[in-house]
Amino acid sequence: MRRRSDRKLKSKTLIRPQSPQMRSNTCNFAFDTLISTVKLKFRTNKEVHQFATIFAEAAGVETATTNAKKGISKQLSDIVVYCEAVKVPKPFAPVKIDLLTPYQMSSFTELTIDKFAKNRVDYMNLSRFCRGQLARMFPSWKRYDSSNYNPMMPWAYGMQLVALNFQTPDLAMQLNHGMYTRNKQRGFVIKPDFMRQEQYDPNDVKTYASEVSSITLTVKVLTGRLISLPKHWNRSGCYVTVIHHGVGHSEQKKSTVEKKPGISPKWYSDKKANTMEFNVAFPQLSILQFCLYSTSGDLLGQRCVPVDYIRNGYRSVILHNVYGEELELVSLLVHVSTEVWNPYNSCNRQDRNIQQEGELQKKATDLLSVI
Repeated sequence: MRRRSDRKLKSKTLIRPQSPQMRSNTCNFAFDTLISTVKLKFRTNKEVHQFATIFAEAAGVETATTNAKKGISKQLSDIVVYCEAVKVPKPFAPVKIDLLTPYQMSSFTELTIDKFAKNRVDYMNLSRFCRGQLARMFPSWKRYDSSNYNPMMPWAYGMQLVALNFQTPDLAMQLNHGMYTRNKQRGFVIKPDFMRQEQYDPNDVKTYASEVSSITLTVKVLTGRLISLPKHWNRSGCYVTVIHHGVGHSEQKKSTVEKKPGISPKWYSDKKANTMEFNVAFPQLSILQFCLYSTSGDLLGQRCVPVDYIRNGYRSVILHNVYGEELELVSLLVHVSTEVWNPYNSCNRQDRNIQQEGELQKKATDLLSVI
C-alpha cells in the first residue's frame, strides 16, 4: 500500500492546514480549516521551488533563502576571502599538489599523518603542500577519551591548523600553550624562513643546519617560591623535572629531592646534581618544560617555555597548573646559559671538558717541574 501511494504522490505537492497545536506565532498561514487537501502537478523541481517561494511570501512566511538575502551585506561580502575545502590530492604527489591554488585547504586525519611520517617521500610532499596551501589536522575518531596526539611533528611539517581536544588538560595542550606564548599570545606564530625552503626536511638536520643556530642549553635549578604541597607535605619532599620537547624526540632530566622543602625548597646546595644540559638542534621549534612534583607523584605546577625565547642569566619561571592557568606567586628560580653547538662536530662538550682538564694538569705538572 505504501509503495502504491508513493507513486500516486509523485510530482505532486500536498497542502493541508495546520492544527492549532502545531501553529506558531511566526508562521501563520492565510488559509484556514475550510481548505482541504489540494493536489498540484509540476513538471520540474524548479517549478516546485518557485511555487513554494511564492506561496510562502503570500502567506507571510520567511524562507531560508529570503533570510539569507536580507542578512548579506554585499560590500562586506566583496572584501571577504574564503578558503575552499578540497580533498587531499590522490596520488599525493607534486604533480597534483602544484595544481592547487593558495586558497584551497585540505584536512588530514591523525592516522594519515602517522602513515606519511613512515615514508620520506610522503612527508616531504606534505611539507611541499604546506608551503603553498593551508593544511589542518584533527584527532583520530578512535580517541573516545578525548585524548590528544603530540603536536610537535605536525608543526615541524609546516601544518598551519593543528586541532586538539581543549577539554583535556594533557601534555599536548600544555605544549600548545607554550607554542603560542610566542608573538605576545596573539594566536598565531610566523613560520621560520628555513621551513619555506624547498630542501627543508624536518627529520634531517643537514637541510637547515646552515640557517639555524643550534645551541647547548644549560639550566641550573636553584630555589622555589611559595610552593603549596599536599596535606601530607611533612612526609614528602619535592623535585623538579626539566624536559626538552624537540622534533620527534624528548629528553628529560630530574633534580635531586628536597626532603624538607617548606614553602621555599632549595636545590643550590648540590649545584652539580641540579645542573642539566640539553643539545637543541632546532630552537625555533623546541619547548622547554619545567615540572614540579612531590615525591608522592602529585604535579604541583608546570610551565612550557619556547627555547628561542629563553634569555641567559637568573630567571624566575612562573608556574601554571595543568590547564595553563597561572599559579599566583608560585615560581622557580633558575639560571640559564647557552652556547653555540655544532651537531656535526665529533668532539662533544664532555670530550672538550676532558681535554681541557688534561691540558690544565699538564700545565700544573710543567710548573711543578720548573719550581
